[in-house]
Amino acid sequence: MNIGKTYSRASFISIFLVIVLLLALVDAAFYFGMNTIFSKLTISIKAGTGKTDLPGLMEKIVHTENLLRYYFIPVSAGVFLLFGLLLWLYLRSFYGKLEAHTRPQKIQSKQDDEEQKAAERKRNELNHQRLFLHLLTVFQREGRLIDFFSENLELYEDSQIGAAVRNIHENCKKTMAKYMTLKSVLEQNEGESVTVEPGFDPGSIKLTGNVSGEPPFTGTLRHRGWRVSKLDLPKLSDTGRLQAISPAEVEIQ
Repeated sequence: MNIGKTYSRASFISIFLVIVLLLALVDAAFYFGMNTIFSKLTISIKAGTGKTDLPGLMEKIVHTENLLRYYFIPVSAGVFLLFGLLLWLYLRSFYGKLEAHTRPQKIQSKQDDEEQKAAERKRNELNHQRLFLHLLTVFQREGRLIDFFSENLELYEDSQIGAAVRNIHENCKKTMAKYMTLKSVLEQNEGESVTVEPGFDPGSIKLTGNVSGEPPFTGTLRHRGWRVSKLDLPKLSDTGRLQAISPAEVEIQ
């Protein structure tokens, strides 16, 4: 927010009204004071000796009174308004300098916040990647899953592949049973009719086919889905390279 502009808009009218109020009070006090003084002065002169040049003196008093009445108000108004304008300009300059002084700090603070958010997003992204690779590491260590996917199966007979798959399947199954407990999302058998009630979780139930309108939906269960009811993976190491899934093994002779 521009403090100088905000101050200019909000304060100019306020200062003007205060100056006008003070001017009205001063001029009113002067007007009634002058009336009282000249009234008493006139009474005192009329009550004096006859030697006094009363007509000439009264003319001077009236002339002086008129001069004060006609010129005091404009002069005092000019003085007050000039003072108010100078005060407004000074305060606007003061707030402008204050804003110029604080703006770099605000910009720096905003930049620091953006850098912290960017660093936090990067840490979260790297952590998600490490968790994904960590799961692959577990299956590689326990079941040699990546070794199997990396093999060129065209070099082997079907019987050899079947034997290898059986061994990998058994090891990976043991690994899952060791570190996690899986349950079906839906308990019905595949091929049975199921009803999807309102408020279902789209992340747990995927609707296919002719989907229209609002739930409840009735359809045929094609896959029961899987959900994790218990997960107890080995602790993720705080060190190590992100790309390291399985270490190379070197036997020293």
